Amino acid sequence: MSPAEAKPKSGRARRDELRSHLLAIVEEHLRAGRSFADLGVAELATEAGISRSTFYAYFIDKANLLRAWYADSTDVILRAAREWWRLDGSATRSDVRAALEGIVRSFQSHPQLIAATHEAVGYDREVRHVVESAMRLYIEGLQAHIEHGQATGFVDPSLPPAETAYWLQWMAERGLQQLGRAKPAVGTARLIDAYAAIVWNTLYAEPRRSSPGAENGANHPRPTD
Repeated sequence: MSPAEAKPKSGRARRDELRSHLLAIVEEHLRAGRSFADLGVAELATEAGISRSTFYAYFIDKANLLRAWYADSTDVILRAAREWWRLDGSATRSDVRAALEGIVRSFQSHPQLIAATHEAVGYDREVRHVVESAMRLYIEGLQAHIEHGQATGFVDPSLPPAETAYWLQWMAERGLQQLGRAKPAVGTARLIDAYAAIVWNTLYAEPRRSSPGAENGANHPRPTD
């Protein structure tokens, strides 16, 4: 008997236990090069030590595993993103980089599942809804940060807030998604450097050009991976 069925449970606790066990199996296959679309319910159920009927008793379909996981991960990523959106006019380039690093590291905890979720967007309407809902939260949060920064003078006032937030957020989402497909040729620290440079120069650099020395931390040391 598998660990997943060793101690019978009921309700949400049982479902959560099974989901974690099944997602661990999915991740193992994804790391080995399989695609989520190629994994069948029968295969996953067999490896988890449960029957197909037990699987369907708890999950509508296999994509339900990704939908529930992504919804939970959104909370983790939002907490990291809010550290960025809390920054004000006193923030240095190093502060911005540190905040963005927190977002990248949140994505990196389960990169294969991130990539699989975005693949499922193309064929599963409910997965697409979950991802698009999360993106709306990210974009709205960044837009509010931009508008606050423009009102208080530390974000470039010429930028259209909604459109800038849209571009920056989808650019980051796509880039971070790619981290789940293969280890990048350059180190993660350099990718964070590039991300921070794009954000800094887009949002914060222009208001500081007329204030010598305000771009504090521009030549911060780059940590290793």
